[in-house]
Amino acid sequence: MPKRYDKILAILNKRPLSENELLSLLTPVAGLFGDIESELEIFKNSGIPIEIAHNNIYFRPKITPIIKETFCIVDIETNGHNPYIHAPIEIGALKVRGGEIIDSFESFVYNIEIPEYITKITGINAQMLENAPRLTNVLEKFKLFLGDSIFVAHNVDFDYNFLSQSLERCGFGYLYNPRLCTLKLAQSTLESPRYSLGFLNEFLGINHQDLHRALRDSKTAWEVFKIALKKIPQNLYTSKDLLEFVKNTPKVKYAKAKNAESIYTESKKEESQKGNTF
Repeated sequence: MPKRYDKILAILNKRPLSENELLSLLTPVAGLFGDIESELEIFKNSGIPIEIAHNNIYFRPKITPIIKETFCIVDIETNGHNPYIHAPIEIGALKVRGGEIIDSFESFVYNIEIPEYITKITGINAQMLENAPRLTNVLEKFKLFLGDSIFVAHNVDFDYNFLSQSLERCGFGYLYNPRLCTLKLAQSTLESPRYSLGFLNEFLGINHQDLHRALRDSKTAWEVFKIALKKIPQNLYTSKDLLEFVKNTPKVKYAKAKNAESIYTESKKEESQKGNTF
């Protein structure tokens, strides 16, 4: 199902809009009895990064140098891989600009349904979440933290789509922020046998400990992001150039949480095989 601002976003990706054009495009979105001014405010807070100048609305990444762009490096832990029936249990994020961390976000999310394999991977159990804030409260704070920054994650589609569905389900609407995948960026710029976050953590000498926790993983993804940015082509100047460069990278056959239970099963199998060698 198309999201309410997809058409507007598609146009902004090609050219700026005048204020009158934007209002005319928002009118059918608001509906016959809708309040166009309220719809305009919702649009401005939708996560679409825009710049208003000389009565025109610009897609900000098209006119913003990479060094001046605001990126939000996000990681989530969940109690399953299906965003329609499962939920985030931890969200961690770093807001960065100009090569520096300018803010951070970290929160558990209340949940009592934590499968054993999730606890084995993340170390998170139901007791740790019993006094955590409810999902709606955490998502509201996270959406305000994210603002209109570019959403960055390792295997970004999982984190982005999971949070977008969760936000919509809680009444906050879908995400419209541009997304950037550090896995695909690494594949485009770095020579490595594998590109999972855990492997790159060791291969690139980042050596962060205790991965599979949201803020720790977002910090590791941030390090990968910085290393990869040093290797991008010199003709990439704006953040839109960077987004297009990563978008055009062939799809990687990897999923962070394609099936967390299978990861746990494989790890148990490896432990068993190691035990059989002695």
